[in-house]
Amino acid sequence: MNLDKKIESIKKIINDNADIDGDFWHYAGDELIYQILDTFNENEWRDFIQELNNFTDDERSQFCNTILNYDTNRIVKIVDIYEIFFTQYLLLPLEDAYWILQDIMYVENIREPNLDLLKKLRQKIQTLKNCDISHWKEDTFLWAENIIDKVIEKYHY
Repeated sequence: MNLDKKIESIKKIINDNADIDGDFWHYAGDELIYQILDTFNENEWRDFIQELNNFTDDERSQFCNTILNYDTNRIVKIVDIYEIFFTQYLLLPLEDAYWILQDIMYVENIREPNLDLLKKLRQKIQTLKNCDISHWKEDTFLWAENIIDKVIEKYHY
């Protein structure tokens, strides 16, 4: 199957099951996508990462949730799953981005964190803190910012 067909299949899985609850994704849906991702070679991963920019917000949001656990039972060396996760997260509109605080600790798992990515991530957290759509408390935002700051300090100072 060529890459276009693989991407089409991933989008179809996401869109056909968009209204199904998280249990489906946890127990079956994620694995359907993982089986396709398992077939990617290095070049396909590189092209796919670029193609993610063309996903709709809903597709991107579900893919972020799915990709976060991809390497739990796999050894993924070709790409950095956590870098993909946070890069795609940054593209989400604010109303779809508030959930990042529950997963922010994974920023420490990025193999070689890019300073620009970390700064943009911290800026998005600050933007979320200053808008009215988030239900998180102030100390949660501070915790998230501190995690990002520790990664910046560890890798870039």
